[in-house]
Amino acid sequence: MIRDRRGVSETVGFVLVFSLVLLTVGTVLTVGYGGLQDVRDAERVNNAQRAFDVLANNIEDITARGAPSRGTEIRLAEASLGRGEPTILNVSADWSSSNFSTGNDSLDSIVYEAEGTQIRYAAGAVTRVQSGGSVMLVEPNFVLSDQRVILPVVELVVEQRSIAGSRTVLVRSVRTNREVELDRGVDQFQLNVTTPATDAWEGYLEEEGMNCTRPSDDRLSCSIDDLDSVQLVRFTIEVTFG
Repeated sequence: MIRDRRGVSETVGFVLVFSLVLLTVGTVLTVGYGGLQDVRDAERVNNAQRAFDVLANNIEDITARGAPSRGTEIRLAEASLGRGEPTILNVSADWSSSNFSTGNDSLDSIVYEAEGTQIRYAAGAVTRVQSGGSVMLVEPNFVLSDQRVILPVVELVVEQRSIAGSRTVLVRSVRTNREVELDRGVDQFQLNVTTPATDAWEGYLEEEGMNCTRPSDDRLSCSIDDLDSVQLVRFTIEVTFG
């Protein structure tokens, strides 16, 4: 009888130890897999940010350094890339004898989207937009001071399609027009921006010395007075995906 009880005890002990091992392995796999997923998602968005930094530099080659075209490769990795919600830009200026306004310019955007996060290139800037707000990753090539403003308006005409999956997309940008629309001193300069990345634009424009208010959640109205020189140059750039 003593031998039988000892055998039962060893069997029960083995079952308990084996169950504990299975529980530990299962917990590690569950928690570890979730952590790996988080790391993968974060790295995927970080890679997109780096690619959009290159995209911004390439488009600046077109607007600031006279290049006729540029190509940028962006790896999707289970994400989507395409034309997104536009940024609406309205630029106006007043001086003693007259005034100027661009009207509401609808500027196309290039948007990478994965897991509820958007990386956007629009109006010369790269922003990251999430449910909690937005941040500016690459500032537009504006010159804003208390004496002069140089404002390149980057008007993208983006191919109307979206690409999803895990592939590398070639984003090709080609300049089709360059036009100086305003070049003079003004009494008041006003810039209105309607964008999903309002937080990012507000922080940037106020840091550059403009006075900004928010007429609505997605709209900014910013101004600066008594400028010796305002230069507004429009670049029209066609964007295709390959």
